[in-house]
Amino acid sequence: MRLTSDFGGPFDFILGGYFHREKVFNETAFEIGKDIDSDGVPGITANDCAVGLPFACLFRNRFDQLKKSYAIYSDVKYELSDAVTMRGGLRYTHDTGVQSGFRSDALGVDDSLIVNLIPLSSLRYSQDNLSGKIGFDYKLADGNLLYASVSRGYRAPSFNAQAFFDPSELSIAKPEQVTSYEVGAKTQFADRKITLNVAGFYYDYRNQQFINVDPTSAAQTLLNIPKSRIYGGEAELTIRASDRLTIHSGMGVLATKIQRGSVSGVNVAGNRLSNAPTFTFNATVDLTVFDGDMGKLSLHPDIAYQSSQFFEVLNVPRLRQSSYALVGGHIDWESADGRFNASIWGKNLTDKFYFTSRVDLLAGFGFDYNHIGNPRMYGVTVGAKF
Repeated sequence: MRLTSDFGGPFDFILGGYFHREKVFNETAFEIGKDIDSDGVPGITANDCAVGLPFACLFRNRFDQLKKSYAIYSDVKYELSDAVTMRGGLRYTHDTGVQSGFRSDALGVDDSLIVNLIPLSSLRYSQDNLSGKIGFDYKLADGNLLYASVSRGYRAPSFNAQAFFDPSELSIAKPEQVTSYEVGAKTQFADRKITLNVAGFYYDYRNQQFINVDPTSAAQTLLNIPKSRIYGGEAELTIRASDRLTIHSGMGVLATKIQRGSVSGVNVAGNRLSNAPTFTFNATVDLTVFDGDMGKLSLHPDIAYQSSQFFEVLNVPRLRQSSYALVGGHIDWESADGRFNASIWGKNLTDKFYFTSRVDLLAGFGFDYNHIGNPRMYGVTVGAKF
């Protein structure tokens, strides 16, 4: 529910109320190695799970969950002058959550109960938060815009739905907070043929939430990093060289650091945050080859590059993903009347091998659990409008 003003003067506001209710019943099952014979007797049976836990087992957890979020909020704008506008707002949020009937079992291949790993449990939380933002826009004489803002963001407490092996996994992560400082510019040049947007930011995180996987037991625990920071910059550049040629590009630089925290008894202060490459770049070209009675033919090559990154906060060297680039694109044709179209496309054309996530399970299971990025893919798409 929202009330928006329209005074026609220097001051305008938005006042609102918000309610969200989410009710979930969850049942998740996964297997580690149901084709493994753990007891030496020919044939995979429920006994293999009982003897070789956690191998040759099926794991299943289930629970009911109810979350409610109530909020009132405001957003105000005040034009201090023709060039300067102040923006701000406040939000009060009340969050509650109940997770009930949580249970996790190890099962045999025939779904027979082998052992109850997490007995019936219930958790709940109640949290209040006040957050806000203030910022200033400065409009230059040529129409370009400079801006600066300070804001505070909030994420409600979270339940761990990944608890399978041990009651210690059943936990509630504390609410996460981030204070954001940002400055930037939105500009256009050369008769609006060149658009350049740049921004610099600093994020001060408190109690950042993340999942940690124990390398020995594979237990997944929802944790908080007490204090961390992120700073960097972004730039987006669009060049409309002609009616037939447009170039889009983007660049980002990022520096992350855990300032205080420990994981699995290891002090991770000074480490990089996960999934945070220090440099990213992307570029796309839109080129119209011809546009006439035979239709429209256009080329769209693209490239995306990112520097090295870790997938976990312990920064295990062997799990580090080195830098890589993905090259792709598509060639499009559209009939002159717009009814028919066809596209030849390709992704990861150099067939680059890379990981999208990696989990350390070497100590307990003798391997690392990896997700691998998509290989080279190509195809043809055709369409018609009726």
